[in-house]
Amino acid sequence: MQPAQDNSSRFHGLDALRGISMILGIVLHAALPYVPDMPVEIWPTDKKSSNLIGIIFQFIHIWRMPLFFILAGFFANLVISRKSWRYWWKNRLLRIALPILCFSPLMSLTLPWIFNYGRTEEITFIYSNIGQPWHLWFLWQLLIFVVITIIFSIPYVFVQASMRLLGKKRMVFIKLSVHHLKSLFTSILFKPRFPILLILLCGILNIPTWGELIFNPVASSLYFTFGYSLYRNSTLFLFLQEKWVYYLISGMGIFSMYTILILLKSQTLGVDIYGDNISIADQKQISDLINLSLYAFKIICSILIPLGLIGLAEKFFNSYNPKLRFISDGAYWIYLIHLPIVSFITFYSFKFEAVPAEIKFLAAIVITSLICLTTYKYFVRSTIIGILLNGKRVAFKSDATNASK
Repeated sequence: MQPAQDNSSRFHGLDALRGISMILGIVLHAALPYVPDMPVEIWPTDKKSSNLIGIIFQFIHIWRMPLFFILAGFFANLVISRKSWRYWWKNRLLRIALPILCFSPLMSLTLPWIFNYGRTEEITFIYSNIGQPWHLWFLWQLLIFVVITIIFSIPYVFVQASMRLLGKKRMVFIKLSVHHLKSLFTSILFKPRFPILLILLCGILNIPTWGELIFNPVASSLYFTFGYSLYRNSTLFLFLQEKWVYYLISGMGIFSMYTILILLKSQTLGVDIYGDNISIADQKQISDLINLSLYAFKIICSILIPLGLIGLAEKFFNSYNPKLRFISDGAYWIYLIHLPIVSFITFYSFKFEAVPAEIKFLAAIVITSLICLTTYKYFVRSTIIGILLNGKRVAFKSDATNASK
């Protein structure tokens, strides 16, 4: 791999991208009640659905979590390179495990009765752990990665001690062999500018959950590992900044085909893809082929679109911007608390049957965003909660210089 990034630099573009991606959780959860064919057992739904909202949901959902894990791996390597593994472990346990302990009970206190209200229109306050970890599953998987690295550090220390006992010459030979194997693996899988093998491996690991990462930490770990390697791969990182548009155009083209297939599958275009002369067995084969194509398109987009967005962010936003910095700092708080707020607002809006779904969708996004940003500014940013989430305290009336430190 290429030399590491400059340890003194700050990746403002990736900070902003991570923050915006977190805030897009509001859009996703505001969209769910209006996604066509959404099972009410999974999410309470409005009487009116919207194909437009469904497409918006599918587009964000297809790349958002893979991007999260890629950026998590990137910033993990950044912290480890500048500090140490031990510092990263302590930092992650504080910034991930503690929020899980604090906010999981809050979700159990609010979401069960809110979802019951969405299905029955009755408010009955209940506390229940059914549905956990809710949207905090991303933090649980990151915590799993931290614990795994801690566990594997023990045999690593043992191997290092054993190699010293073997003697200097043998130790050098073993180290060189391991180094060459690692370099070969990373060069084949993570270094190519068009990551064909990465996409293939990603497709294999995602098969058990059909591309959904929530129950598949193994697939999530591949995105995380790729992000971890990207920090030291300066050649690819710079290439992404120069050629980001090609990744995005390719990803958008694949997503367009993905969308067309979804519409055909649901026959919302009024097209009978089977006809009268096709047997049930042939219909099943066609359906399986469509599902397989959807899966392939989904996996390709989960790689290409994040790479394009990473290049775009660092190309045009790699300098301090107080507004983007405020959003990136507040994104973690918004991620933690937004679900009860946006859920209650969307479920409450079900009673306004005359209002178009798109209007209610936008209203839920705006109201939830205002509540989350306001609470962050006045009750979190300059308090001990802000220290927990952001690792530092920012004065309430800090200037741009203080905020950029």
